[in-house]
Amino acid sequence: MRHLHFTFRGDHYEVDENGRIKANGLQYFSDNWLFLGGTKHHWSNTITVPLREAFKDPKLLNGCLGFDKDHGTIREWGGQYNGKLPRITNAYIK
Repeated sequence: MRHLHFTFRGDHYEVDENGRIKANGLQYFSDNWLFLGGTKHHWSNTITVPLREAFKDPKLLNGCLGFDKDHGTIREWGGQYNGKLPRITNAYIK
């Protein structure tokens, strides 16, 4: 199975084709934490690069804010990192 890899806020994320995330020291992919995709527009609450498109062309995620579903709640990733709005970088498939 292919995996999507990227960096966000200095942390490495690995996502399987079902959207399950392995990050933050997790040994296995989480069944309750799913990556949904991303958007380049910080004021948008709509996913413009869904997971399926990210697996076709992972570079589309570079510069995006992420969206996940954690225990049933959909969240847009945000906060600040080095004084700026954090973005997904270094997206690739392995």
